Amino acid sequence: MRIIEEVVFQSTSRDPMEIAELMMSFPGLPMLGCHHAYIAGGALMAAIKNEASRGITNEDIKEVFRRTKKQAHGGFCGLTGVCGVVPAIGAVFAVLTGSKCGTDSEQRITMEATARLGRAIAELTGPSCCKAYVRTSLEVAIKYLKESLGIELPLSSVSSCIYSARHPHGCRELNCPYFSKTAADVNKPANTNVTTNGHSIRDFSSKEDAMNFLLQKSLEFGAEKAKIIDTDTVVVEEWVRWKCQYGCPLYDKDAFHPPCAPDAESTKKVLKEYSKAILINGPKGKALSEVAVRLEDIAYHMGYYKAFALTALSSGLSGVT
Repeated sequence: MRIIEEVVFQSTSRDPMEIAELMMSFPGLPMLGCHHAYIAGGALMAAIKNEASRGITNEDIKEVFRRTKKQAHGGFCGLTGVCGVVPAIGAVFAVLTGSKCGTDSEQRITMEATARLGRAIAELTGPSCCKAYVRTSLEVAIKYLKESLGIELPLSSVSSCIYSARHPHGCRELNCPYFSKTAADVNKPANTNVTTNGHSIRDFSSKEDAMNFLLQKSLEFGAEKAKIIDTDTVVVEEWVRWKCQYGCPLYDKDAFHPPCAPDAESTKKVLKEYSKAILINGPKGKALSEVAVRLEDIAYHMGYYKAFALTALSSGLSGVT
């Protein structure tokens, strides 16, 4: 929640999808879970606050979070048929309208919003996907905000989903409107053994050959430069400082750590578990982030089960590369 709150309270964007995608790109965020309810409600409220026509404050956002906490519980999308994203965005409409039991149009508008959200989410189920639910709910909510309350917000399109290979129940792939059509070339399709063109660590004569294979893949995916490095050559304090200075649009604007940056000590503990890394760079932060996540997936399916992407770049806010 700390990361979500920092992003939501500090964002200056009027685009809810942009704010939500930034939060969902945080490496420590699980693929599924009710934190997505806070992401959806928080992103929508932050955008409305930044749109500035309704005088929304951070305290209003906290109220949405408090209400969300009462109804968004893990697994209840299956146990009761109500995804936590629905009451989260319902809480947004309730705060905006002043809806409570016994009110007239305020409660009707709020209930109409949740009815539309529930239908949209049901159309994407089979199996469930919290990230798809966030996206479709924001699309529905933005349209209904304009229709019911006259609040107009921009809506960026989702270029391609980079999380399909991480889905524990199997991605819906082509049945999902957010699925990347090229992801099938590198991601493991649900319930099959097709992964990295059949490669595993055992297929290579040495670990060096396996690492060189990953190195080549990173360039194929779009990295401008790539090289294999020893992790003990990384000066962790400098890494984190660079991540903050060059990867966060909020750098030096307030007293908080950037939303997606761990502190130096935490990073140092993680790196001690590894001996080699592939260092990649490129001119576009968001595109390079996708390269890193795709490479992480390739490495995992080759047998590097502890592989992970550690980025020192922007997660995609407008104007940041």
